[in-house]
Amino acid sequence: MELPMPLPASDDLLFPAALWQPRPRSGGPEEPLPITRRDELGIETAAASADGSPLGPGPAFGEGPRVISRGGDTALVHFRHAAHAATAVALQANGWWRPEPREACDLRPTGNGWWEGTFEVPADWRATYGYVEHEEDGDPPWWESGLKDPGAPVVSDLSNPRRHRAARGGAQRAVICVPDDGPFTPGLVRDGEPSPLLHTLARREGEPVTRWWASRPGDPGCEDLDPSEPLPLLIVTDGLQHVDQLGTPSRLRRGVAAGILPPLAAVFVESGPSRSEVLGVPGGHARWIAEQLAPRLREEGLHDSTGDVPLTDQASRTIVTGSSFGGLTALFAVARAPQLIGTAIAQSVSLWRYEEGALVEPLRRAARQHPLRLRLHAGRFEGTMPARAAALLDGLTAGAGTDDRLDATLAVHSGGHDWAWWQPMMLQELAALLR
Repeated sequence: MELPMPLPASDDLLFPAALWQPRPRSGGPEEPLPITRRDELGIETAAASADGSPLGPGPAFGEGPRVISRGGDTALVHFRHAAHAATAVALQANGWWRPEPREACDLRPTGNGWWEGTFEVPADWRATYGYVEHEEDGDPPWWESGLKDPGAPVVSDLSNPRRHRAARGGAQRAVICVPDDGPFTPGLVRDGEPSPLLHTLARREGEPVTRWWASRPGDPGCEDLDPSEPLPLLIVTDGLQHVDQLGTPSRLRRGVAAGILPPLAAVFVESGPSRSEVLGVPGGHARWIAEQLAPRLREEGLHDSTGDVPLTDQASRTIVTGSSFGGLTALFAVARAPQLIGTAIAQSVSLWRYEEGALVEPLRRAARQHPLRLRLHAGRFEGTMPARAAALLDGLTAGAGTDDRLDATLAVHSGGHDWAWWQPMMLQELAALLR
């Protein structure tokens, strides 16, 4: 089992171990989610395209779902899947676990083994999705079980080039993004695009694997970069997923090339096989990042074969980010060392692990020591997480004193507990923070 360098919990004055034991997650049924279908519009659009005319924005049939219209706060998305042996097929979209009515995500057979459906979705919807195939007689099992554990095989949309394996279990899943995320679009590898040059940080005994990437003079968008100029620093939890399965370094490079991001450096801290023990707790990676990694990087910078890569000494331009348990880690890290890490992007934070409001005082205490920026994000389709994040924000901002130098916000997105929106929205937030 890979653990960070031992840091005795007994000397943890900020977060005494006896008071900060994570709680088990309480179970319970998923809340029903009304789903709106517009199949008649999808069929009309498909029929109109029979002569080969374009269907509008989005990829052509055979290349993933199509956004057939956008208007105001909603959009229409048409899904099409081939399952010749199936007697029922459903769209399984992250967060849409208990559709209302129960058959609302079932696709309709349209002949020759094809199944189709058109859904009215929020204009900012991003989701990892697959198709559930039932090949037996009788009602499909997901009518009773819901779509989180549908009781039938889930297959990926291999016709969609936007895919990842970052979800739990490593299954390949496709991604639908209604908005245009530009250089931060998930899942696409562009022809001829060079792979970012990644390095592995020298490890001390027991430390997690940490890889890094940095903008260098001559890179796209860095033509005028002075090699002695200190770079902003992004510290990323769940580094393996970001590097190997999501291509986050490529999207950072694209953002710099497009002028959306300034030249920067990013380190990716891998959680290893014991994620729940090292992430989402006040010790583990949060303490290692705050007490060892951040001071080391500020003092020593980074180094590659071309020379030194100096890093910023400004806490406001040193940003830690994470999602789920990693979101908790980001908050614990800034609470420990606001003078080193002054900004956190914390997405879908697993606040259920601790008593409601438990993080309020540690974060306000940190903000009294040093200016602190917190950017909380949550998904509309992930149960109680938006409400818990809003309660944290209310606790942080209610009755703030003149000594509190805290800038905290919450953004709620149309998505589930899902990399499909975590990655692009983290990158967009990063760009806003570094402007």
